[in-house]
Amino acid sequence: MRHVMWIVMLGMLAGVGMAEPVGVSGPITSVIVYRGQALVTRTLEIPSGGGDMELLLENLPEKILPESLYAQSDGTVSVLSVRYREKISKEDTREQVVQLKEQMEQTRRNIYIAQRSRDNMEDRLGKFTGQWKLSIDSTNKDLNAGALNVESFEKLTGYLEKKCVELHQEAVRLETEKQDLEKLLVEQEKKLQDLSQEQQRVNRQALVYIARADQGKASISLSYLVRDANWQPQYNLRAMPEQKAAGVEYNALVQQSSGEDWGNTTLALSTAEPMMISTAPSLEPMMVTLGSGEAMMMQQQVAQQPVPQAGGMGMPGFADQGQYFDSLIRSKRENIGKGIKAARELNQIAISNQMIELEADRRQMEQMQKRAAVVARSEGVSVMYALKGKLSLPSRTEQQILNIASFECPGQYVFVASPLLTDYVYLQGEITNTGQTILLPGPASMFRNGEFVGRSDMKLVTSGQTFTAGFGIDSQIQVVREFVDKKIETQLGSRYNEQHYRIALSNYKAGPVAVRLLDRVPWTENASLSIELKNVSHPLSEDAEYLRTEKNKGILRWDLQLDGGTFGPKATIVTYCYGMKYDKSLSVVPAGPSQ
Repeated sequence: MRHVMWIVMLGMLAGVGMAEPVGVSGPITSVIVYRGQALVTRTLEIPSGGGDMELLLENLPEKILPESLYAQSDGTVSVLSVRYREKISKEDTREQVVQLKEQMEQTRRNIYIAQRSRDNMEDRLGKFTGQWKLSIDSTNKDLNAGALNVESFEKLTGYLEKKCVELHQEAVRLETEKQDLEKLLVEQEKKLQDLSQEQQRVNRQALVYIARADQGKASISLSYLVRDANWQPQYNLRAMPEQKAAGVEYNALVQQSSGEDWGNTTLALSTAEPMMISTAPSLEPMMVTLGSGEAMMMQQQVAQQPVPQAGGMGMPGFADQGQYFDSLIRSKRENIGKGIKAARELNQIAISNQMIELEADRRQMEQMQKRAAVVARSEGVSVMYALKGKLSLPSRTEQQILNIASFECPGQYVFVASPLLTDYVYLQGEITNTGQTILLPGPASMFRNGEFVGRSDMKLVTSGQTFTAGFGIDSQIQVVREFVDKKIETQLGSRYNEQHYRIALSNYKAGPVAVRLLDRVPWTENASLSIELKNVSHPLSEDAEYLRTEKNKGILRWDLQLDGGTFGPKATIVTYCYGMKYDKSLSVVPAGPSQ
């Protein structure tokens, strides 16, 4: 009895295995575009009928990643398995070949006709050339006899000239037509050759095995990743100083050439990594020891070789630690999405970073920390933007612009003048992102009063964060910086040098404006060099961030209010001087840019 039951079960399984898959189709209902990939989801309608069933969806796109294929049920069925396969078939091109041969025969006839017409045109043009010779001979004879009829001569030569031009143009047209037909014939011959080789076609298929209890209609979602899909942020920022606001238009440049069109579907843009490894890398101990100075130099030379990449080749050593540090940042970003699979590489990068921290001086570390902070701010950001409505995005190589969000933000505006660097005065806005949209780094087009004023770059701006944006120059605000005087005194072994400056600010606008004036005096960490700011005509800014980060490094900032029409004798004048005291046997030299 037990033996009979096993035979029946095997027969049922064999029957199921031999059953033909049920062909289904389903529209693309949603797409999430990542950086380099896209997740496409189709909704498949399951035909009525109970029991187990294998569904077949054909003609998946060429750029599909087969390992990403998965299916989800709406709860009315159970998805037992999903598999991918490719079927290669030879297209029947016999009918196309017959049609193409007929077209080629017609093209050859057209080439023959064009050639005969061209020959005929050459013959007619030759006859008119003979008429020209006869006309010239007759004219010379009449001229010698004193019986030349000028009016008749002009009519004859005019007629001959007109006909020659017409015949020449017709000959050129026929020659061009013949050349075009010959090119067409070459293309047709190439196409015939391709068709004669019996083109192979790859049919990419998904087979979904399901089980269901009832016979009603049901649906499942089939999703897969495709390559060659990408998007980049792009902004239009519009200054509105009168309203103390700014218009932010957040767009995306989207490109997809996956091989299938996305029509009338919901679209989202994401910065996530869909193929990231979910398990975190493990942190390994870092053991150190002591060695000679020569051994340390050898260790540093080894450490400053790029981190080996899987399947890659090593690169030459780096010129300095800053350059090497940048290479570590790039290597970390390349490996960070691999999780536990890149544990060795990530630990090696971390060891190299810690060795730099041990060996680099304070100024180098400050510079490298700033570089690392920029990367850290954008590295871990994962956001998704769901676009409104249903959108269509055909597969093609060109980029397409889609709007993510458009909104207004509050903004405070000030004119910024740095006459030590430039005579131009720029409008600058401190804009607060009061919306719920995180703004990613990307290029921005800047507008003021409806006019394009230049390009800029947006940094990462989270919700609630304030960012700075420049909106071009304003010729109605002018600034001039002048050197006024210099005093040099020598006392005992010391030298005292005093510099005097004058800065004139003019406002040609009718109303008052806020101006941030920036200048600087030298600063030092050398206790043997004394620098003192003196005789400042206007108080320096009380801005907390300025006092914390810039004032003690010699940056001078004035927050001024210029009344309307204050130019010429009414211009605002800012004066100051500074003195430096040091050993007269020494000279003041630049120590490099401050960090």
